Amino acid sequence: FVKALRKKNNIKVGLYHSLFEWFNPLYIQDAKSGFKSQNFVARKTMPELYELVTQFKPDVIWSDGPDGPASYWNSTEFIAWLYNDSPVKDTVVVNDRWGNDGIMCKHGDFYTCDDHYNPGKLLPHKWENCFTIDRKAWVYRREAVAADFLSIDEIIEQLVTTVSCGGNILVNAGPRPDGKIGPIFEERLRQMGQ
Repeated sequence: FVKALRKKNNIKVGLYHSLFEWFNPLYIQDAKSGFKSQNFVARKTMPELYELVTQFKPDVIWSDGPDGPASYWNSTEFIAWLYNDSPVKDTVVVNDRWGNDGIMCKHGDFYTCDDHYNPGKLLPHKWENCFTIDRKAWVYRREAVAADFLSIDEIIEQLVTTVSCGGNILVNAGPRPDGKIGPIFEERLRQMGQ
């Protein structure tokens, strides 16, 4: 998939990575310790991040989460490697979701600050408004009804106000379990394109 994207008009590749998994036993154990133990980070999160970078060489790493401080996640160690020694050190950009101890909206190549973030004014630092077309979830919901989705007018309003303040938008269209995009998401994305 990544190779195909890069072949087609040199599209930049961004990878989403959730630092935590609420139901992973190792994560639960670390959280119970007040994030003093780092079994989940050492055995899952960091090996996964290093593999993603070395194998896919992303242009963007969009980190999500997290509960726990940056020191628990080893965020500064990973980001130092990313910018100094990784195969993408000269090209990669990251967001600001690497710890819950004052990093968001302060550190990162672009700020995400919160879902649906829009400061309403021009900022000196690049930022992003991330939102989902489904008002209630970031995932596909079989039980969703038409009223649960943003209208094209609401999406265009988000786009215009975000761009007018110097931001980027990230629009989520939750795929079905088979990876396909549902008709209402497809319709909204095509309407945006038009």
